[in-house]
Amino acid sequence: MSPTCHRDQDEPHTETKANCPLLSDPNPVATISNHAGPSIKPSSPYKHFIRDPNHQILVLEGGTLVAVPDKCGRRGEVFYVSALPMRTLRSAKANRITLAVCKGKRFLCCRKSKCPSLELKKMRDLSNLSSKKVLPFTFLKEKAGSYYTLESAANRGYFICTCSTPRQPVGMTKELGKQKNTHFEFVSANVDVSEFED
Repeated sequence: MSPTCHRDQDEPHTETKANCPLLSDPNPVATISNHAGPSIKPSSPYKHFIRDPNHQILVLEGGTLVAVPDKCGRRGEVFYVSALPMRTLRSAKANRITLAVCKGKRFLCCRKSKCPSLELKKMRDLSNLSSKKVLPFTFLKEKAGSYYTLESAANRGYFICTCSTPRQPVGMTKELGKQKNTHFEFVSANVDVSEFED
């Protein structure tokens, strides 16, 4: 199933602040509490383009995230990457992150399921959500050679993937090393946010 845009009417609508540093260690993050229990406060997001080893870059087309050939002059979708507080992981090398597109308003989401799929859910802020509710939006970014893998925190063993065939939707897979690519490069997107304003 391809990632499509969803809007949750009950979700908060607070704008997040975006910075544009080069790829580096995550900013300090904090945990806040409210009546619903402990909540996660992500760091201010870094902005990146994301490419796979097949020279494809991720873009948003008609509300669907797809991988297209990274031709000269082609601008990919800007991903807003925020770090979350560290938890006990199988690998100490993995970082907990959230990924958003559309000026940081649509978050990649992989709900707990027997057949996990990737969605885009329209929200403006995750900081008021409990740790349980933010889990579907959380991905484990782990170094794999010169690339990174992005594993779903809600569905361990499932990774964000692209197909070798161009213009196919980005999805989830547990078949590592098969026909699906699960390795990605994060390229700093030093762009002015005003370029993406309506």
